[in-house]
Amino acid sequence: MKTVLIVNGLADASRRAALLAQVEQWRIGRDVKVEWTRYPEHATHIARHYALQKKPVHLFSCGGDGLLHEIVNGIVHAGHVLLSICPIGTGNDFVKSFPEYELTDFLDLTRYERPRHMECDVLCMHGEYAINTISFGFDVHVAKAVNECRKKFPGTGIVPYTFGMAKSLLKPLNVSLSLAIDGVDSLKKDYAFVVLGNGRFYGGGYQPCPDGQVDDGKMDVCLIHDIQKYQIVRFSKAYARGEHVAFEKIVTMKTASLVHVDTNGRVVYANMDGEVRKCRDPWIGIVPGAVRLALPARTKE
Repeated sequence: MKTVLIVNGLADASRRAALLAQVEQWRIGRDVKVEWTRYPEHATHIARHYALQKKPVHLFSCGGDGLLHEIVNGIVHAGHVLLSICPIGTGNDFVKSFPEYELTDFLDLTRYERPRHMECDVLCMHGEYAINTISFGFDVHVAKAVNECRKKFPGTGIVPYTFGMAKSLLKPLNVSLSLAIDGVDSLKKDYAFVVLGNGRFYGGGYQPCPDGQVDDGKMDVCLIHDIQKYQIVRFSKAYARGEHVAFEKIVTMKTASLVHVDTNGRVVYANMDGEVRKCRDPWIGIVPGAVRLALPARTKE
């Protein structure tokens, strides 16, 4: 089977160099190609190119969650494509949904000799797919600020997200929305966070959906409403640990197959795997088993 590593040229330089040094040894005797992204959504075009060839291929996403998002949008429903993840970007939130692995396990190419296969669900909104989360509200302002911070001051992990949260606190915290979950309308509320999760983590390590499973055919819904700014610091610590579910007066957790966010015709921003999109009255659905993941073997060969 052909192996293609799609590498984000802007990924962490030291991690990228270490991975490519490993590739030079690992590729001996194998059909391996390295593709570098050169512009936004280039990874989608690369992935779609191989998917359209209708030949078995093993793709590696070598970057962060943004690169993974692009690749997924090029291979959804392509059953002949296997996808693995080498997390060398910022955040790397999606792989945290697999607590049985350390980050280094995903970076060890020898662990993919006999990979563990999984049929992974994705979320869909207006024809675009997200493998990890789609969210609305305060965290979208954070995502926009994070992207600005990355451009000016490149960083890794939770640092840009902390900066983004601090900057976003200058804006209104709650937004008025009405939701319909699997056809059942909820009351209109002032929501700070509306998170629809396939995975468990987002935002550089926050855990809105601690019970999320990427292959259960359901999205986890985390609704946080009527929260005040003075509560954010304490709440964010619990949010990072997945312990916010104990705040029952302001947190509602559900599972769903289809969610409608009624914005009353207003254009709002959505956060799709860290990518910010504009939308109006969106519908979000779960697409079971849309991507074939190849995870590292549980034990090293």
